[in-house]
Amino acid sequence: MKTILFPTDFSERAERALEQAIEVAEKARARLILYHVYHRPVIEGQTAEEMASWLQQLEEGIDVRFHKLAHQYPKLKELDCDFRKELGISVESIAHIPKDEEIDLIIMATEGATGFGELWGTKTAQIIKSVKVPVLVIPDSSHLDEVKRVGLVCDYSEKTHYQTLDFLLKFIELFQLNVDVITLTRDEKTMTSQEKANRELVRKKLENVSATFHFTYHREVEIGIMEYVQSHTIGMIAILPKSYSFIERIFRESLTEKMVFHSQLPLLVLK
Repeated sequence: MKTILFPTDFSERAERALEQAIEVAEKARARLILYHVYHRPVIEGQTAEEMASWLQQLEEGIDVRFHKLAHQYPKLKELDCDFRKELGISVESIAHIPKDEEIDLIIMATEGATGFGELWGTKTAQIIKSVKVPVLVIPDSSHLDEVKRVGLVCDYSEKTHYQTLDFLLKFIELFQLNVDVITLTRDEKTMTSQEKANRELVRKKLENVSATFHFTYHREVEIGIMEYVQSHTIGMIAILPKSYSFIERIFRESLTEKMVFHSQLPLLVLK
């Protein structure tokens, strides 16, 4: 975990998540990139010179905000930290950054205040779907240093890329976590021979950490997850998605979304 990307819209929620990003970067001794995307508004009748002047003022304002963050969080000066701004569209720009920078992890807030006419939270699922690196989503009031147990949601599908567990192992080592491997709406009798082999692969991957394996039931997968984590003192959810529709359902306006946000659990999406 050498380089961490932290996209920010400078909202209060993003600033609270930044505290957690700094903590991860400290523990991993990683480079931290604070990244802000801004866009050019379309103003009828504006000349090219006026637009250039407006963009310059906007960029100077962003630099001031970065400077304030550096002052507000002194630990940033102790880290290998870069401040970067880019003219573009947030989802597309963030999706392209990992290809250019060899990012190992993206850390971001679940949602934030409206910035430049866009609500940050509505783009969270799009960003997760677009990038090819792990994403750690930080809700309000979550504290990674208080997390002792992570719930790994896994159905042992043949489509799942189990090598992504290697990143989870690094994270477990950093924060000294225990792991509950949670399988929903399945039981031993309904598993195929390949799925059982995949389970053994997961067991092998986790053999050097404190891991337990559990089956649980609920017609709604997301609600089943929340019921399990709330009754087993889980502090973080990690997922090995075989279908991104699962992630998108979590971030829709629904009872599930409210449950996830209300629980204030960080979500680690492995890639």
